[in-house]
Amino acid sequence: MKLKEANMKKYLLLLGADQFFRERSYAGGKSLGNYQIWTAIKSSKYHYNCYVDFCINADSLNYDEIKNEIEHYRIQGYAPQSIVPLNDWTLKITNRLNQDYGLPYLDDGVVDACRNKYMMKELFKKAKIPTPESSVFETSDQLKQLIKTVKFPVIIKPIDFGGSGGVYLAHNDIECMEAYLKSQQVMATYADAFKVSKNKFLIETFIDSNEEISVEVLCGEHFYEVITVTEKYLSPRPWFTEMGHLVPSHRYKDENIKNLAIQSCKSLGINRGVAHVEIKIKDNNLYVIEAAARPGGDAIMDLVESSYGINPYQLHTSMYINNKSKPSFTFTPYSTSAIAFMKAKKGKIKNINFPDISKDREIKSVSLLKDIGDITSDPENWSSRDGLVQFN
Repeated sequence: MKLKEANMKKYLLLLGADQFFRERSYAGGKSLGNYQIWTAIKSSKYHYNCYVDFCINADSLNYDEIKNEIEHYRIQGYAPQSIVPLNDWTLKITNRLNQDYGLPYLDDGVVDACRNKYMMKELFKKAKIPTPESSVFETSDQLKQLIKTVKFPVIIKPIDFGGSGGVYLAHNDIECMEAYLKSQQVMATYADAFKVSKNKFLIETFIDSNEEISVEVLCGEHFYEVITVTEKYLSPRPWFTEMGHLVPSHRYKDENIKNLAIQSCKSLGINRGVAHVEIKIKDNNLYVIEAAARPGGDAIMDLVESSYGINPYQLHTSMYINNKSKPSFTFTPYSTSAIAFMKAKKGKIKNINFPDISKDREIKSVSLLKDIGDITSDPENWSSRDGLVQFN
């Protein structure tokens, strides 16, 4: 006999909660009410995450596996109150599942625009939002034709990947073709696992500046509010790996930045959750590089919580339950938080020097991602980092 929906035990299914730096999503969801917090992990019994209340045995990027698990536990009296995406890869599946169960969701066109960087740029241009010119291509012949129409330097990057993966700078025709080949190799490695395109890439005007920020925007049905502005620190060129973040940026009160970030979210139709907008600054001019309908990664949410005393995952998840009511928070920082990613020289690690940090109270945590004997590479993307230090 099937239980009625009202009699079922409700849970929040946070897809991507098991990802590194997303651990605080559990606390954010738990603070919203008497809900269990669930996540999806492939072979969960071998990789069980005890931070959450329960792990369903499903790949977080596999719609059929997740749907089967949800149905299995519905028979036992459990039903989702909301299914919430915590990263780019889970956006489409989350949206589809929320529609299946009559739960709040983003418009499909919004999700498509947030995952396709070319479509995103076209919407930015339509809304008169300053953004680099870009063109999409799928073959070397198409790229050769586009090269004739661009002004160097340019960026070659995948149309729907992230974490600086496959992003390369090119100053001439030869470097362009080399960058395309390297970006193809990156996507051949990761595309299947992340369910993204192997074949579609962008050639994009390069904004020649090292000044970069990101903006976290709380998005609701009829309201938008900037939570914070983060200062970013990038690896040396020709790479663009983010090697550090500072919250809040000294620009966090800049109304031009805040208004541009909000307009970017509006132009894409994002009206639910916390959005992440990346902006470059050159000669005091602002250029929106990308926007995402999910909270920022790289522990930026942890930094926000340390500086503002507000868990952004709570805000993000609450908008998937009800995006009509604006939370009564005042986004005022009372301290500064930062994260720095360690990068050893290219080669083999022979020794690790551990400093005495017992008296340095500003250091919150230190984590090593490499060990003695490991090989370190150039800082090409997120996977090249060797460790991290968090400060408050």
